[in-house]
Amino acid sequence: MSAEDKGAGWTTMKIDPEIFQELGVRDPEETKREMAISKRVRQVRKELKSDPDNAELQLELGSLFIDGGEFEDAIKQLKQIISHDNKNGLAYKLLGTAYGMSNHEDEAIRELTRATELRREDSEIYFNLGGVFMLRDMFESAARCFRKVIELDPMDRLGYANLAAAYDVEKKYDEEVQVLKKILMFSPEDIELRSALSTAYFNSEKYDEALNHALCVIELDEKDPQAYCNLGSCYSAQNMVDEAIKAFQKASEIDPDYSLPHTNLGSLYATVGRLEKAIKEFKLATSMNKGDALAWMNLYQCYKEVGRMEDAQEAYRTYEGILNQETQGAASDHNNIPGGVVGTGQLASGSDLEAAAPGMEELESES
Repeated sequence: MSAEDKGAGWTTMKIDPEIFQELGVRDPEETKREMAISKRVRQVRKELKSDPDNAELQLELGSLFIDGGEFEDAIKQLKQIISHDNKNGLAYKLLGTAYGMSNHEDEAIRELTRATELRREDSEIYFNLGGVFMLRDMFESAARCFRKVIELDPMDRLGYANLAAAYDVEKKYDEEVQVLKKILMFSPEDIELRSALSTAYFNSEKYDEALNHALCVIELDEKDPQAYCNLGSCYSAQNMVDEAIKAFQKASEIDPDYSLPHTNLGSLYATVGRLEKAIKEFKLATSMNKGDALAWMNLYQCYKEVGRMEDAQEAYRTYEGILNQETQGAASDHNNIPGGVVGTGQLASGSDLEAAAPGMEELESES
């Protein structure tokens, strides 16, 4: 059937790649991309047979290996280039990138640093180097790289976003605010970045500004449950209890399977002494997300407060198990553009999760 036969009612649609993942099949677009890479690899290799000293083709082959996820082949190819030309800045850049993408951070830092010496105006090198520093939790060094990215390209939105992320994990919230305000000049309706700005203001205890930007996020997307969690936390910080409760309940209404509104609502109820309601919310949160350490710790404290010592012991054991798993697990991912949810970060006792270190012996002595 020709396009004309289909008529005006026919519509061509592209299926979301996530659909293929849910169905357990491969996205045809990804398969097409891999085939194109393989085809070009064969072509470049064929051309290199007749022109083996062509540095441009050698670099392209290394880049193609990276694109295809063949990092060991890329590293081998690029090291060969450098062995013949140790001043080739692009080869160092690609080699450092291949090391970074294959989880060899020390080697990536070494090669990308060398690349910056040879290609001082290449902002991508500083961006990649900053990303590797983030993986190694070297946030000050990462921030320095991202500042260089912005210096070289003042319109690089990802440079600003990653600089904000580096400042966030360093808890330099005032600096984070300034960076996010700059990037939002380019994209004022970016919900994720607007949410990040609200969070940065919240963390720096500037609650009026945090509240204003949380409300702005909801204006942009009134169906975003995270936005209502942020709003509820801002209300909580200003002792606007009724408004906070409504915001957390709205988040749960939008997404009934989302655990965070229950964790935050439980913290709020505990703060105002409504312990039975707090316990109910924490139980809901832990049933939805068994790995919610904050909810389990709060549940422990509430059970202890009302004298339910056996339940408190069980909640604390679960909390300890989660912390042990996190310690043994992979490092945190600091690569995403900043955004997300303002959590209350507060235990039922009013202290912070990181500062609290209750022991089981305390419970055992009381039981």
